[in-house]
Amino acid sequence: MQAPRQEDAAQVRDKPILLFDLDGIAANLLRKWLDHYNRDYDDHLAEPDIDTWDWERLVKPECGRRIYHYLSRPGFFADLEPIPGAVETLGLLSERVELVVVTASPKNALADKVRWIERHLPFVPRHNVVLTYRKDLVRGDFMFDDAPRNLAHFPGIRILMDYPYNRDFHDAHRVRDWGEFLALMDTLLGERAR
Repeated sequence: MQAPRQEDAAQVRDKPILLFDLDGIAANLLRKWLDHYNRDYDDHLAEPDIDTWDWERLVKPECGRRIYHYLSRPGFFADLEPIPGAVETLGLLSERVELVVVTASPKNALADKVRWIERHLPFVPRHNVVLTYRKDLVRGDFMFDDAPRNLAHFPGIRILMDYPYNRDFHDAHRVRDWGEFLALMDTLLGERAR
């Protein structure tokens, strides 16, 4: 991997840093995960039903903790659909902020996630992809995530994508979609420029 040139690094430091998650923020993991589970277990679990991180409490008993095995299947992340508005909004914001993907990943999914970013978010430099379960350790001005545990100790501005499973977290700006996120970022970046 090639290090950024000094003039590129200096230019980047002038921009605020937006850290954002992939799954549930830019890539629609929930839809595929539910589709596979419902097909395999003849169930009808829907997105509004996912009101906890503990899916084993929501699925049929015969599935239980095996619900998480889907996430380790090779290729499972490769063809996730982008969440509507994500690619376009991030493309617009790439002129105003430095974009950094901060995502956790099972080993089997690392290559798929990197290829997904290259295919759908080509304006995110490859060296701006951070794979970690400790997102709070990554430096940035803003963090956009769907997991309260990732935002809870982040020292910058926290932005949470609203889902039934994270409604008990209130220490962040909450948005329902990418349109609301862009409007919020316009406001926050405008305040920062003053």
